[in-house]
Amino acid sequence: MASDADTSGLLDGAQPFVISGRPLSDIPAGWQAVPLSSFKSFDEIRNALETNALGPDVRGVMYDYEKWRFTPAEEQQNPARYLKQAADLVHARGLLFFTAPAVDLVTVLAPDGDRKHQDETYLRLGLAADAARYADVFDIQSQRFERDTELYAEFVRAAAAQARQANPKVMVLAGVSTQPSGQHVTADDILRAIEATRDVVDGYWFNIPGPSAYSPAVTEFRPDIAVDVLRQLAGR
Repeated sequence: MASDADTSGLLDGAQPFVISGRPLSDIPAGWQAVPLSSFKSFDEIRNALETNALGPDVRGVMYDYEKWRFTPAEEQQNPARYLKQAADLVHARGLLFFTAPAVDLVTVLAPDGDRKHQDETYLRLGLAADAARYADVFDIQSQRFERDTELYAEFVRAAAAQARQANPKVMVLAGVSTQPSGQHVTADDILRAIEATRDVVDGYWFNIPGPSAYSPAVTEFRPDIAVDVLRQLAGR
């Protein structure tokens, strides 16, 4: 992204939140990027803060809790219990607190629910409200729906409204991805999702996954799709 003039120019001065496996020095200074550290459990957050393991440039902490082996079962089953504790620890260090509950948590919280309509169950369970209540930034993990623009838009609008009702000050991001849950998507799919929701969110969390233990269904690392999306946005 940094090597593409159109993409890099679009992000100049945008202060994007960035989680990167590379040193922040690789990111153009003109972006004024805000570096974050992401954790999958409450204990990871607590341990990192207690041991001063965060880099000196880190400005925020993300609690990315999902139905996977990286988030303990008790946190999947009762995330609201841990959210305020995590927020208090993070805020005590003067850092921003980000939350990103995965939609698949509904299969833990409502195992007898309709798995074909997990978006509806997510909203009924109030996962957006719980995530936003003590957060500075809340990410709607909506990327799994991005190939269905209408469904994506309906879910994002409802989740954003629920989050802001719980916390009017929260910044709301919607998730987009180059290969959500292993689905093959195009730049046009992502652009349609953005155009349908950009009036109800403050920005987007652009996930560019590669094959890993965190994304086992992903088969390809496709930053080229992300560059294409941003290049087209820069031209609009």
